[in-house]
Amino acid sequence: MLHERGQAGVLNYEFPQNFILNYKARLDELREKGYPIKTIRVKDNVWKYVLDGSVQKKDSWQAVRRQEKVKEMEMAGQERLI
Repeated sequence: MLHERGQAGVLNYEFPQNFILNYKARLDELREKGYPIKTIRVKDNVWKYVLDGSVQKKDSWQAVRRQEKVKEMEMAGQERLI
């Protein structure tokens, strides 16, 4: 939905209407994966979420740490355990 809507964004009450009930957790997962999602307050309890297409997706800290660990293992001559 975020990708399809672009800069128009998705309002918080639209997620449950599209059967995305725990949308805050899904947004957190996307952010952890490196997707830049802006949160904009529209009014009182209405929020808009926008996938910021102008910013490149970046690796999450978990992905960066995994890559560092693989490099450490390779330098130590160990096989990759993935």
